[in-house]
Amino acid sequence: MSGQQNVPRITRRRMVVASGAAIGAPLVLAACGSDSEEEERSESNDPDLLNAVLAQHLAVLDAAGALRDAEDVALDAADLLTTKREDSVGQLEAFVAEADGEATTEPAEAAQAESEVEAIALQLEDSIEASLEVIGNLSAAAYRQAVHRFITEDAAALAALRSVTGGEIAPDAFVFGAPTSTEDGG
Repeated sequence: MSGQQNVPRITRRRMVVASGAAIGAPLVLAACGSDSEEEERSESNDPDLLNAVLAQHLAVLDAAGALRDAEDVALDAADLLTTKREDSVGQLEAFVAEADGEATTEPAEAAQAESEVEAIALQLEDSIEASLEVIGNLSAAAYRQAVHRFITEDAAALAALRSVTGGEIAPDAFVFGAPTSTEDGG
């Protein structure tokens, strides 16, 4: 009999679940990687992964523009978020070009909501979720660090919006993880 029993492999996802999904834990765990994950990362995937984040940032910019046009309570938050997302869009476009890809100009699907404040909150949730999905698969540490910063900026903007509207401050993507489809098409 071998000395090693069936010991479950500790993954980042299991660590997040075990940590109770505190706001900081997913960010820290998503930004780091194990040696085996380093081997699985491929530079050829970087343009697509970065474009997934870029599409979300373009959608956040659209939602922030709609919020500014509506002149809602969260106007200052929309202005600050617009400035940050314009910077991140430029950085993501440069990263995609650096990775020998072509940057997308199409925003991700817009979140459907009853108000502009709710729409931008949902769009920020989508942006955080998409960024958490790709961050561990990016090959370059500089890309992972930038996406990590984008996640924290989106989370801060979302917390500010939710504090104004009286909602839960922790982003759902941190608390619940990526949603799983329960619809079977029928």
